[in-house]
Amino acid sequence: MIQDPSETFIQTVTPACLATIDEHRRTVKKALRDAGAPTKLLSAIETRALRSGRRQTGKYQSNRGSRWRLDPNDPQYGSEWDCKVIQLRLMGMCLQFDNAPVVPNDIRALLEKDYVGQPIIAGSYRDSLLLESMDYLDLVREAEQPRHGSSQFHIGHEDPTIHPKHVPYNISWRSHRSNLIQGNMTLREARIYIIKLIARYFELGELDVN
Repeated sequence: MIQDPSETFIQTVTPACLATIDEHRRTVKKALRDAGAPTKLLSAIETRALRSGRRQTGKYQSNRGSRWRLDPNDPQYGSEWDCKVIQLRLMGMCLQFDNAPVVPNDIRALLEKDYVGQPIIAGSYRDSLLLESMDYLDLVREAEQPRHGSSQFHIGHEDPTIHPKHVPYNISWRSHRSNLIQGNMTLREARIYIIKLIARYFELGELDVN
């Protein structure tokens, strides 16, 4: 049975005050830097978690502002607590990627207990829809050599229909392809859709597994 990262987070997360979370952010970032994580990667993760995207048209316009300073009705809104927990969650999940660096045991234990909600084992991460693995070295290369408007590593929402959707239990690393396929469906709806699609291919004789 596939277990969503969101489920383990809800079951195990320990609430903390903002001051504690800020201290954890500093500690984890230092540990990642000591493990060789480039500044551009850490900055990119922080931007995804804490800042809005650039949107110059429509009702809700923004330009990399703090998500918690947006209109609460803005789809990109997230509370300061949620955004900073998401930053720690994304950093912890990176350590589950293929070729991930190793951090001290106390840092790994902190992330496992309070932010990721499951064991941090390099090579264990899977996209929650396509079940594809993710490579830390590819993430680093993308951060160091960004291409405007193009990214293979996205923040995905297990349920894009809830508001606010930028909350820790709803967030995980996803591939560009995975987000495109999911669209505005929930993760469960997208999985069921894929199964039904495969069934139709078999029904029409378009697939034959030998």
